[in-house]
Amino acid sequence: MMSNFKKPGQVAIRDTTLREGLDMPGMDQRLSRARRWRIAQSLFDLGVREFDIVHPGRVAPPALKLARRLKRKYGRSVVVHGAVYACNPKLKTELASIRDAVDELDLVMPVIAQREPCARKDKERFLLEAIVRARAAGLRAGAGLANSTQTDVRFLLKIARRAAEAGARQIVLYDSIGNLDPLETMDMVRRVKAAAGVPILYHCHNDLGLAAANSLCAVYAGARTVDATINGVGDRAGNAPLEQIAMLLHLKGIKTGIRLDKLKAVSDLVERATGVKRAALHPVTGDPRIIFAHVSPKHRPCPQAFAAFDPALLLPGKKK
Repeated sequence: MMSNFKKPGQVAIRDTTLREGLDMPGMDQRLSRARRWRIAQSLFDLGVREFDIVHPGRVAPPALKLARRLKRKYGRSVVVHGAVYACNPKLKTELASIRDAVDELDLVMPVIAQREPCARKDKERFLLEAIVRARAAGLRAGAGLANSTQTDVRFLLKIARRAAEAGARQIVLYDSIGNLDPLETMDMVRRVKAAAGVPILYHCHNDLGLAAANSLCAVYAGARTVDATINGVGDRAGNAPLEQIAMLLHLKGIKTGIRLDKLKAVSDLVERATGVKRAALHPVTGDPRIIFAHVSPKHRPCPQAFAAFDPALLLPGKKK
């Protein structure tokens, strides 16, 4: 099929399982330090090289220790990300505590009136001041625009542009409630990228079941990085499932560095660690007896005609 856009040759998938996954009920207790570390190591073996670890409002020892441990073990092979709220009376303290734990920092500013600071002029002021302060502290800082899909687009473009002018190295667009459709996602990403002139990282939730599709369309619109979690774990209905995005991008000829042959094992590990079961019909890593079955008499003579991808891509040792 023809398309009117140029696909990138490569896209980064930033894993946020160890951040967003903690927003599910009971996970702070269930995901012990040992389990988090095992997941982190498995993600590295999977091919993940960007890790979102430190959570705004949770700039605390467990996350900071995990981030530092990742950096010690894998060094420059990984990029460890964290985030703090730009409007925060503890900002100075948090910047100091996070400085040696992360390689990249996102300064988060909600862009809707319901979240403080309420006035748009204050949102801009606090964000720009935080960017300047983070840069002065020697941190590589981006701007995280929370609730990006719930505000007036003119304000979104303005604050993204001003953040870039102040020195933000990237703009993170958060579809915090998963309310956009793929065409709306493409339009938003394109416009913000053009206005800001810096790389875009796209983060979305799956409340309406569109997270994987929206992430793919964000890539088509020029996002350099997309956030994802194993099995789609995360707040409420979860986030974009990494296994689905990795397979989608592979099939579209876009490199991610993710080893498809390890997806099922990591998916199983996260299911056991979190206790959150995948659906049998979960795409890519669901029950293979169901998702790869061909029961219809019309399908059996030529099963490959009814398969979105070759299941052999997921077999251990089939490195892609």
